[in-house]
Amino acid sequence: MAWNWLMAITVILTFMVHSKPLLFALVLMGAQVLALAHTNVDLGSPAAATPYDPYMTPVKQVLTHLSNTETSMERVRSLMHEGREFRYSFTSPYVAATPDVTEATRSGDCKAKALWLADQLNDGSVRFVIGKARRASQMSHAWLLWQHNNRWWILDCTNNWDPIPADRVSSSQYIPYYSFAKTGEYRHQATLLLTAQAPTVTVATRAEIAQR
Repeated sequence: MAWNWLMAITVILTFMVHSKPLLFALVLMGAQVLALAHTNVDLGSPAAATPYDPYMTPVKQVLTHLSNTETSMERVRSLMHEGREFRYSFTSPYVAATPDVTEATRSGDCKAKALWLADQLNDGSVRFVIGKARRASQMSHAWLLWQHNNRWWILDCTNNWDPIPADRVSSSQYIPYYSFAKTGEYRHQATLLLTAQAPTVTVATRAEIAQR
């Protein structure tokens, strides 16, 4: 009886020793798949200039002064809830209201809210994005991209209460055209489909927001 138990333990230990490489390979493969999924986000390529540059002064002023400290997910959610409660109001077709104006009036359009949120986060990984919330939208939209734990998140406190994993959204949603960061400007794949034209309005109307 004791011999049978000894044999069983020996077999189990032998299996564990020999299966370690297999288990390690499976774990490594899983990590690689997750890493690939988390990087499947269009981060664009560096651009020397964009059609929106003449209107980006407030945005660049905020982004330039962001620190390199990482913000917690809890604080991001809290700020998004605060910004989501701001009244939606049209400010200017192209130029975002400064964060202090948005804070004082507790109101703003998509680009004003996005810029206010970037200022509050004070996180150097943040990007201010101009694009389309939906492919079929007639109006442009503004939101933030934010990196946390090696994953990119969409922060849109005009339409959402919480962050959205950027690698989980449909290809017909949150389509970036240009983005602006502390480190520079970026042009995204969707701009290859655009013809050369003047910038479109970067705020969404109340009617469009209701359709989202």
